[in-house]
Amino acid sequence: MNKTLKAAIAKKFKNTPMGFLRIKKNLDIIKFSNYETEGYLRKTILSTPFDEIETKGKNYYFTCFKYNAILTVNSHTFTIITAKKINKD
Repeated sequence: MNKTLKAAIAKKFKNTPMGFLRIKKNLDIIKFSNYETEGYLRKTILSTPFDEIETKGKNYYFTCFKYNAILTVNSHTFTIITAKKINKD
């Protein structure tokens, strides 16, 4: 992962309306519009330190403690597959 790729993912990621609904539910931001959710996800991606971005197979995993979120992003399509809160236990 490098700065250029991270910026490209933040700019070009996508999802379906159902995907956004699932992400909003999982991150407990259900009151956000899809536009607000896109902004939140963009900030989450850009705020994730490089040492907290992991590549496994065809996915990138962004672990952002600032936003208490783990995002799974397909490395080929830049689709956010899933998002979940970080367990702080």
